[in-house]
Amino acid sequence: MLKIWGRKNSVNVKKALWALEELKLPYERTDAGLQFGVVNTPEYRKLNPNGLVPTIDDDGFILWETAAIILYLAEKYRSPLYPATMEDKGRMLQWVMFFANDVEAPMATL
Repeated sequence: MLKIWGRKNSVNVKKALWALEELKLPYERTDAGLQFGVVNTPEYRKLNPNGLVPTIDDDGFILWETAAIILYLAEKYRSPLYPATMEDKGRMLQWVMFFANDVEAPMATL
């Protein structure tokens, strides 16, 4: 079963959980970050050297960084939301990876 580390009140973890729910994938979540700790333990740092959330373990494949996780899950598990053409994939990357990241930090402070 896919495992994900992160607290439910993290914006980035919420994005990854949303993707998991959209794909109807079973998963096991472990609270990590802020009040839950975990992210600074040697075990977690082996999974994610940045010590941030989310991180996933998909049958031994470890991945961190929210956008990478979402794109990986969408493509691997054949989400209908994943673009079929390279042009559409380019547009998706433009919005998901670049535009959203550029506006997310300023919006979080509001």
